[in-house]
Order: sequence, then C-alpha cells, then structure tokens
Amino acid sequence: MNSLFNEFSPVSAKQWKEQIVKDLKGIDFDQLKWKTNNGITINPFYNSEDITEKKVPLFTSGHWDICEQITVTDEQKANDRALAALKGGASGLSFYIHKKINTKTLLKDISLEHIYTQFFISNDALHVLDDVKEFYGKQNAFDGKIKCFVNVDPLCLFAFYGEWHDNQEKDLSVLDRLVHIPVNVSLYQEAGANTVNELATGLSHLNEYFNYLDNKQSLKNKTLHFIFSVNGDFYNEIAKLRAFRKLVTLLQEQYKTSFAVHIHAQTAQINKSSIDAYTNMLRTTTEAMSAVLGGCDSLGVLPFNEGFGEVTEFGSRISRNQQHILKDESYLDKVADIAAGSYYLETLTDQLAEKAWEQFKLIESKGGFIECIKSNFIQDTIAANAAELTSQVKEGKIVMVGVNKYQDPKETSISSVFMVKGKEHSQPAAKRIKPIRLALSFEEEKLKVNS
Repeated sequence: MNSLFNEFSPVSAKQWKEQIVKDLKGIDFDQLKWKTNNGITINPFYNSEDITEKKVPLFTSGHWDICEQITVTDEQKANDRALAALKGGASGLSFYIHKKINTKTLLKDISLEHIYTQFFISNDALHVLDDVKEFYGKQNAFDGKIKCFVNVDPLCLFAFYGEWHDNQEKDLSVLDRLVHIPVNVSLYQEAGANTVNELATGLSHLNEYFNYLDNKQSLKNKTLHFIFSVNGDFYNEIAKLRAFRKLVTLLQEQYKTSFAVHIHAQTAQINKSSIDAYTNMLRTTTEAMSAVLGGCDSLGVLPFNEGFGEVTEFGSRISRNQQHILKDESYLDKVADIAAGSYYLETLTDQLAEKAWEQFKLIESKGGFIECIKSNFIQDTIAANAAELTSQVKEGKIVMVGVNKYQDPKETSISSVFMVKGKEHSQPAAKRIKPIRLALSFEEEKLKVNS
C-alpha cells in the first residue's frame, strides 16, 4: 500500500489554492469561505497542513445502545410500550418521570441488568432513585459498573425553573446519592444556544458539580453521564460531541480524575415541524448519523410524529429502524471514531473546543455556572443566539423544508412539545432557560389561515 502512494507526489495547501484560484477564473477565493454562527470560518478545502499534531481516536468503540424514549404518564402504558420496544430491537430505555409513580408497575418484566436504562426525574419523583436501587439490587449489585442511570440534575432544573426546588444546599445534596454525575446539556441547544455556548455552558455545569463534590471530598468513583441534543448541522454536530470529550478530559486533568464518560444523544426538538411530519423523519436520520459518528454511547431518536402528542407504534418502530439501518446496513458500529483523521472534522473539532474553552473561562471568571444563572448572563447569551436563529428562519436565511419553504397547504396540525413538568413559580429568582421551537410561529400562522 505504501509503494502505491509513493507513486503520487504530495500536494501542498499552496498548490491546491493556486489550482482553485486558476479554476475560479477571476472570482475571489475568499468568496468560497463562509462563517458559522459560532464565529468559525469554514475554508473551501482542508489538507494535512491543517493538522498541527498527531491525532488519535477520541473513543475506542463504535457500539451504541438504541434507546426508546418514553414519557411516563401512565405506568402500565409505559411498561407496555417499553416491552414492545425491547421486542422491536431496542437495547435501552429512557424514562421521563415528573411525578410520583408506581415504579414496580413501570419495570414489570424488564431485566435492567441486560439493557441500558436511564430515568430522567425531577425533584417531585425522587422516590424513583430508591425504587430503582431496590429493584436492581434484587437482580444484581447496584454499582458504578451498571448501565442504569437515574438522572436527577439539580442544576438543569435550577436553570429551567430559574429557582431552586428547596434551596441550593438541599437540591445539590442529591448528588451524594448517585453513582454518577448527570449533566443535561440538551437544555441549552433546545433553548437556542449555538454550539460554543452549548459546550461552554455544559462544561461549566459539570465544573460546578466537580467543585461541590471536591469540597465534600467525595469526587471519586463516578461515571460522567451527559445528555446532548443533536440537530441537523451534520458536520458541526459530529465535531461537537468529539470536542466535548476533549474538553471533559482537559477539565478532569485539573482535578486529577479520569472518570468514564457516557454520552447519551437524542435528536433535537428545536427544529422539528408538526405541519409536515415526514420531513422530521429525514431530519432525525441525519441527526442520528451525526450522533453516531460523533461518538454517542446511547441514542434516542425522536419519533417523527411525536409533535402531534400521542406517539404511535408506527412512529416508534420507524425511529428504532432508523438506527438499525445505521448499524446493520451501514455498519457504523463496526469502526470506532470514523471521523478521526478527517482534515475538516479534526480542524472543526479543535476550533469548537478552543472557542468553548475560552467561553468556559469567561463563565468561570464571572463566578461559575450558578452565579451566571443568578445574574442571567448565561440566559442572555443563549437568548441572543435564539433570537438570531428565529430571525434567520423567519427571513428564510435558514431553510426548514415544510416550514418556511415547500409547505403543504393542507397541513393544519400544531405541535405539543415535550417540556419538563413540575412546580413553577410565576416570578422565579432568575430568568428561565426554556426550550423553543423554530417552526412554531409558522404553524400558528398556518392554523389561523386555515381555520
């Protein structure tokens, strides 16, 4: 193989540019460059000269678990759906629980030791933590080695509601009961943050937990469990997950820790449309590919018709089969870190990591995550980008098929987007970080016209 490549002389970046300029026939080369909303300039080509250091894979396995995402309103119905999903090829379950439930009914006939499971709970459902420990303990030893996570993320809830459930000390104390550190980064993208905002805020979120546990001398034997939403910006989202692994490694070096990292990805809700549901199927396919190529350890694909309220079995089956195709027909689980060595993706990964690290340091200089939520610095930063995104969609600068282009005039359905449920005061201490959906104003306008 080496002798084959020896027959071809290497081509420098200068030679590539000279040839491109020649082919452009007078058009300015810089017109081929474009700038992202992260402030990164994308060049028309990349080569080995863009890689300044030797690159190694950022993760060593291509495997990921196929997760069925279930919001629990009725325990028996949720159990039925979970069992159907497992029979249909899911290897993991994600339960969203925001009220007191009968956990035994929910988990009937489910063997937690054989699958990946995560429970996203609010402070109103803390009993689930003890219930799951008891339930799992009857099957196996409940420790950090299992693939079962009960995610109660007090900082995410604080950011979402703009206030503590009880108080800072009591809310954070739940971390002492967990075998892992949960960080729900998805809230920031769903609220409209750009990628640099998202990475920096997520890292500051983690650092706040590190500080809390380190001060209590209990920063040990933990697994880091992150939740990311992945949108349709294909290459950017691949680089985002890769960049975050680098950032977490860098932060862990400061604390002299080397905890295992688990990234759960889920297809984004911010860019979904209820008025042309089948376009969502296309969006979630590319998002799933980005998540896998970026190195997620588990993945939940939002059913294409979830925006209509009740999820159908057809929608759930399609979302699972999208992942089966990526595994069984595209073989994306057979190679670890497929993006490693790509000049463009390696460069983009480094650029996102560098910019996010600088913004992370800015947040820390202002007192860290909690103080920046109290002062509304994080909320205002995200809101500014969300306003820009919304404006670009309304003006057609960002195309959303079925929403601001190629609309179906017969569609009138309006979406009901999943939101965290629980208590909410009318006047929280800080601004709330709330998910948005870019298609909503178009759908509301369409409904008015068709009514």
